[in-house]
Amino acid sequence: MNHAITSALLALYMLLPVGAHAQDIRAPLSYSLREYGVILGISLLGGFARWYMAVRRGDANMLSFTALVGELAVSAFAGLITFWACESFNMSPLITAAAAGLAGHAGGSGIAWMERMAKRSVAKRFGITEPAELRKADGSST
Repeated sequence: MNHAITSALLALYMLLPVGAHAQDIRAPLSYSLREYGVILGISLLGGFARWYMAVRRGDANMLSFTALVGELAVSAFAGLITFWACESFNMSPLITAAAAGLAGHAGGSGIAWMERMAKRSVAKRFGITEPAELRKADGSST
C-alpha cells in the first residue's frame, strides 16, 4: 500500500513543473521528424555501444538478434524520455543530445536508477518511509 502511495505522489510531483510552465513547453507532437531522428539515432548508437561491450565481455551472444533489438528498444525509450525531460528544463541542444546518448547507453539500468532517485526524492519531500522489505528488494541502501 505504501508503495502505491509513493508512486502516486511521485506522479503528482513530476507533473508540478508541467502545470507551472505549461505555456513554455512544446507538445511531443510539435517536434519535427528531424529532431526525433537525431535524438533516436544518438540513443540507438548508445544502446548499440552497450550491446557491443556486452558481447566483448561475453555477457551477450553476438548472434542473438533478440538481445540486440531489446537493447535498442530500451535505449530508444530511455533517450526519448531524457530528450523530453531536457526540453522541459530548456537545456541546450548539445547537452540534450549528450544526455540522450548517455541515457541510451545506460538503457534499463539508467531508467531503474532514475526511478529510485525520484522515489527517494518524493519520499524525502513528503516524509514517507518504505518498509525494509521494499528497500532490500529495490537494492537501495536507505
